[in-house]
Amino acid sequence: MAKSEVAILDFGSSKITILVGTKGVNSTFKIIAHGSCDYAGFMNGEFIEPENLSSAISYAKNQAENALGKKIKRLYVGVPTEFCCSTLEKISLNFNKRIRIKQKNIDKLFDNAKISYEGFEIINKTPIYFLLDDENRVLNPLGCLSSYITVLASYVLVSKDFYKFLDAIFCEVGVYTIELISSALAESLYLIEPELRQNGALLVDCGFITTSVNAIMFEGITDLKSFSLGGGYITSDLMEVLKIPFDSAEQLKRKLILSVEPYDDECYEVLVNHQIKKFPVRIVNEICLARIDMIAEAILKSLKTFKNRISDDMVVYLTGGGLNFIKGVVPYLEQVLNRKVILIAPTPLQYNKPDLSSSLSLVDAAINIEEK
Repeated sequence: MAKSEVAILDFGSSKITILVGTKGVNSTFKIIAHGSCDYAGFMNGEFIEPENLSSAISYAKNQAENALGKKIKRLYVGVPTEFCCSTLEKISLNFNKRIRIKQKNIDKLFDNAKISYEGFEIINKTPIYFLLDDENRVLNPLGCLSSYITVLASYVLVSKDFYKFLDAIFCEVGVYTIELISSALAESLYLIEPELRQNGALLVDCGFITTSVNAIMFEGITDLKSFSLGGGYITSDLMEVLKIPFDSAEQLKRKLILSVEPYDDECYEVLVNHQIKKFPVRIVNEICLARIDMIAEAILKSLKTFKNRISDDMVVYLTGGGLNFIKGVVPYLEQVLNRKVILIAPTPLQYNKPDLSSSLSLVDAAINIEEK
């Protein structure tokens, strides 16, 4: 591939996606090739059908290569939160005299840390803030005068066994160079504007069968959690209770309106086995709200496990295809979570869909890495 092109792979809840993108104008990018394949997904930190993972990746890769017209030899691979953990470290470097800080001093700060975690690989390290000898926090210390520098750094890690497993899988499909990226970090930096991250923000990506929850401050993840529950469970509940096929249950879920008290005779209409059928709004909403309550409670439980303090006024930014398409979900979640909730998705009009958040964020992250 050309130097300006990056290829990413996104492990979604139910679909593997490969995108090839290039840098556009005004800090944008454009997608020049795409490939995807449905797969069983993952739960509780494991792929559901690992034996089929190689063939699913290969199928998506072949699609993307056919659209691109050449082979993909290097991939940036987004690692879902279910396979990650995070930690914060304070690292200091003393200069013995006041100097004007340069990039090489910051690089030496991180290099001298020699931080390692037994059984884990570091896939992302990002500074949250720096402290200088006046004890003031700064986001960018370049050009500042100080006799020492301290950084509060965020590290995202995966187990070495997981890294080796992925490396072997990609070798099978003919990709011998991969770089792992935290999907949660990529999404947080791409979707949430820098000024909204200054005092901390919460990002919830609710997918089909899994949901990730993370806190971010400035440029770094401060806490990370996930659980195996997503919008697909709502579809499954509708299928089971109403005895309808998957496609009909998905249609019904997309018609949900949670913010209005329904009349007793009010119904949703969907196509079931080539016939239009009616289902009482009150019953359908009750089925869905029972599962949404479970997802909301799991989000609350995740937040309570965070090691680092999150303020009561931190906003929850909600993305992913699990809940964002449901009308009225925001006021309902705000009531349960007792926090302001904002739906968020990629800003370019052609990509303005919450279920594309993870894939497009990885393209943005890969381009930023290439430019360094």
